[in-house]
Formats: sequence, structure tokens, C-alpha cells
Amino acid sequence: MNRPNETSTPVHRFSSSSEINFRFITITEQSFETPDVEHRHGYWNVFIFLEGKGKHVIDFKEVKVKPGSIHIVLPGQVHALHGGKNILAHALIFTEDFFLMRDETTKLLMRLFRFMDAGEAAAFDITKAEKEFFASLLQLIKHEYENNSESKGVVLLDLLSVFISKCNCALKLPQLPSSADDSFHYIQLRHAVEKNFRVIHTVAEYAEMLHLSTKQVNELCRAHTGLSALEFIHARITIEAKRMLKYSHKPIKQIAYDLHFTDAAHFTNFFKQKIGSTPVEFKEK
Repeated sequence: MNRPNETSTPVHRFSSSSEINFRFITITEQSFETPDVEHRHGYWNVFIFLEGKGKHVIDFKEVKVKPGSIHIVLPGQVHALHGGKNILAHALIFTEDFFLMRDETTKLLMRLFRFMDAGEAAAFDITKAEKEFFASLLQLIKHEYENNSESKGVVLLDLLSVFISKCNCALKLPQLPSSADDSFHYIQLRHAVEKNFRVIHTVAEYAEMLHLSTKQVNELCRAHTGLSALEFIHARITIEAKRMLKYSHKPIKQIAYDLHFTDAAHFTNFFKQKIGSTPVEFKEK
């Protein structure tokens, strides 16, 4: 199968002129006149499907699109939405910074991080009992988004918090046993790993960067992800390796170099240990 070159996998971001880092958009059949291709976003996407069917590929996993389903896509995930006839959906789009303005909303987001970092696809179906609630909430969000009041951003954050809380309940996510300080440090760690995972692979270097001990970094990771710090770092490297293997034409030697491995053999051994197959085998699946 021909795969797009990495340069054809665009990263969509908010424009610097955006009034607030939140958008409400509607998706219809006309949205797919040009087929969607694999791409990334520099922001969060929450898709709410109301009518029609299709499929949604999110980081190698194909999820069915059907009325009443909600799919959440993290910044950096590679995805492509393929809608069929008569599709109608809404998307809530927001930056991570928008949702991290308050401690309580930060914790909501971290519960989703914990779920999705474990490799789960954040997708679920709205129950009949909840259908009217979600529909009403969407109308409130749409109304406020189209409003130009001074409190627009604050109210949208309140409504989005309720929406994500309901999603967390639907996914049956456990509460996080953490303090506000822990939340702050964990967000710092996530950002540090996201920015540096290609070149920094050790827990000690991240601990030094955050002015924490390696023990503290490990405790943070275990509390919020269930993984050790090294497992967390390795998981981020692994998912990027999988994306590069599937969505670029780069040779394995170049991918190994880009991810700061000493050579292709080192990268191959790492990848096989994590995935159970060699990079070549994974690429050809």
C-alpha cells in the first residue's frame, strides 16, 4: 500500500489571531468532497456524531462512526475521518492551554491522559438516557460560541468542563489521587517529554530539567499513568516510531537517527522488545 510522505501529513494549528483557543464546527457530507488524509492537530478534537456512518482511523486503530458516538483525539495523534452519506457531526476544538487554566479542569484532562496513554481509543456511545443531556449541552456550547460577550471564554470553559466530565463518566475513568502540586508537575513532565522525547531518553535528564529527583518523577508517573517514568518515556518514543514507520517513506536507519538511537540495530531491538515485531515487519503489515 502506498503511504503518504511524512511531509504530506500536515499538522493543523490554531492561528495566532484566534480570539480564544476554542472552536465549534459542524461536519456534513460536503466536508468529505475531498477525501480526508492522515494528519495531526496541535490541539484537542472532540467529535460528536449525530447522523450517518463512516470510519475514523486514530493512531492505527479503526473506530466506527455512527449516530451517538463520541471520539476524542489528542494533540499529535495521527487520524483521518472518513464520513459516509448523510453524516452530521459537531467537533469541539480547543488547545491544551485553554483547558489548563484551572486546577479542576487540569485534573479532568489528566484522567483522559491516563486512559489514552494506556493505548486505549477514547471513543464511546452515548446512552439513550444521556442523549438529550448531550444534545442540550451542545446547543449551549454552540450558542455561547456564537455569542460575543466578554465572558465568552470563561463560560465556554465551564461548559467544556461539564462535557469532558460526562465523557470521563462514560469511559468509567477513576479519580486521580493527586494534589494540585502533583498535577502541575505532571503537566510539566508531559510537556517536557513531548518536546524532547526524540533526543532525551533518560529519567535522570527529565528529573534535572524539572528540578525533581528521579524518585519524584517515577512517583508522578505511577500516580498518573500507572507506568514508571522510563516506561512512559519509552511509550512516547514507540508511538512516534510507529507513526513514522506507517506514515512516512523514511528508511529505518533514518528513523533510528531521528529518534536518537545509536544505530538501526539498537532501534530494531528496542522496537521489537516493545511491539513484538521488527520495524520492517510492522511497516509491511
